[in-house]
Amino acid sequence: MKRIALAAFFLIAMAAMPASADEWTKTYTLTGQPDLRVETSDANIHVSTWDQNTIQATVTTKKYKIGEGGIRVTEHQDGNMVELEVRYPHHAVTIEWGQHRVDVDIHMPREGKVNLRTGDGKIELAGLKGDIELHTGDGSEILDSVDGKLRASTSDGNIEANGRFDGLDLKTGDGHVDVRAAAGSSLNNGWRLESGDGNVTLEVPGALAADVDLHTGDGHIDLDIPVTTSGQIRENEVRGKMNGGGSLLTIRTGDGSIRLRKS
Repeated sequence: MKRIALAAFFLIAMAAMPASADEWTKTYTLTGQPDLRVETSDANIHVSTWDQNTIQATVTTKKYKIGEGGIRVTEHQDGNMVELEVRYPHHAVTIEWGQHRVDVDIHMPREGKVNLRTGDGKIELAGLKGDIELHTGDGSEILDSVDGKLRASTSDGNIEANGRFDGLDLKTGDGHVDVRAAAGSSLNNGWRLESGDGNVTLEVPGALAADVDLHTGDGHIDLDIPVTTSGQIRENEVRGKMNGGGSLLTIRTGDGSIRLRKS
């Protein structure tokens, strides 16, 4: 009886085990600039660009199948707007051996609008021009050679970005923020970089003009660019003007240092 019960247990366990790997893919034809929206509970998101006027979305899994009882992919296209939702299964009892993983890979035109959100995963994006909005609950965000307005947040992870920026609004609860702004960047309505627990480093073109407001709760401020200060000078706070002043550049860190450098 014990052997029968043990055999039955393993049969049930094997049936409950997710597939070792699976893949879903779809290509969307566009007539203009794309508006891409991706939302997932616990997957990594990778976005790269190409010269084709299409969006190709691929979902790959490890230790999960895609479909009924596994990863659920919901997609919709309305003109140039493409929406993709990737959700994990919810089982009362699951038995797994090995690490599971889900990746969402996107190829899209070089100019457009994106809104990417994941509950637990990293976001990587490269070569895009346009409006970019990112959020992850637990994971890093890495942006390479981007151009336009960037709004990014993570509750627990690093934010690293380089490119030409018209707008910056970056916030991490626990991690560092590292930004290199290329020539031609402008503050427009102001930039804000914030870390609850981590260093913030910003490299800007030497001619960039801004009103500067820097504050750290427990760290030091390192300036590698002339700032004309005003008011009372404090060790953990700098307020002044860079290149005569302009729109507001705000940097905040609760427990970390601030480095403002010339690129």
